[in-house]
Amino acid sequence: MTDEDMNKIKVVPNPYVAAAGWEPRNPFGTGRGPREIHFTHLPVRCTIRIYTVRGELVQTLYHDGSTLGYVAWDLRTKDNLDVAPGLYIFHVDGNDLGSKIGKVAILK
Repeated sequence: MTDEDMNKIKVVPNPYVAAAGWEPRNPFGTGRGPREIHFTHLPVRCTIRIYTVRGELVQTLYHDGSTLGYVAWDLRTKDNLDVAPGLYIFHVDGNDLGSKIGKVAILK
């Protein structure tokens, strides 16, 4: 993977809409079903850090070398709380391969 390949990293869906019709149906009688976004086209091993626009760390995710090429984020903080709607910054650290910084929006 090269620096050019790092630019292929995407977040889908972006923006994330809280009531998206494509989400899996809730298997339970109440509450909402699972929520997640995917970081795609990742290098084999990397660390993804998600921050608020104020620079506060929200969550850290790891791509462990699987061949799937993506990591799912369940839209929960490192303290296991639901994230608030808003704009978030992500940083993908591919070690020797470089890094990528991007934005993801979560809409209510």
